[in-house]
Amino acid sequence: METIKIKLENLEDATNKYNQELLSEELNNYITQNCHIHPKERIEIKINGLTKKEEQEKIKKLIHYHYQNKVKQLNKIDKYDDYFRLILLLLGIILIIISEQFTSLLSELFLIAGWVVVWEMVYDILFTGMKRKRDLKLMKKLAICEITFIEKM
Repeated sequence: METIKIKLENLEDATNKYNQELLSEELNNYITQNCHIHPKERIEIKINGLTKKEEQEKIKKLIHYHYQNKVKQLNKIDKYDDYFRLILLLLGIILIIISEQFTSLLSELFLIAGWVVVWEMVYDILFTGMKRKRDLKLMKKLAICEITFIEKM
């Protein structure tokens, strides 16, 4: 189990300074940067400093809600990204086929444009898509992580 330790002086340290219903970006960055999770590992967050029961419940809900929203957002991006990849692939193939119909300079331009579009799709699958899938796995684990409160770290 991966454990992330957080020390909070008060609830305001964990919330966005403009909207108390949102997790602060600074805390979000700290949590995500300290997750070095393996696929089967669970995540536990240990928070020190909040003693009131209502503050503890609020921070639990805030953290889980934040990462559940991230999961929804990444799922939505993946859904539309698949459509975009299909369109790029078709466009690249069409440009390559069009290049066969011309001779000289126009043929070369369509061929290059077709392969650039196909490469962009492959790049998106190999690099951007894989990173997003890894982030999605992490956000899912954070959305259901165990949060405990301790007296001293």
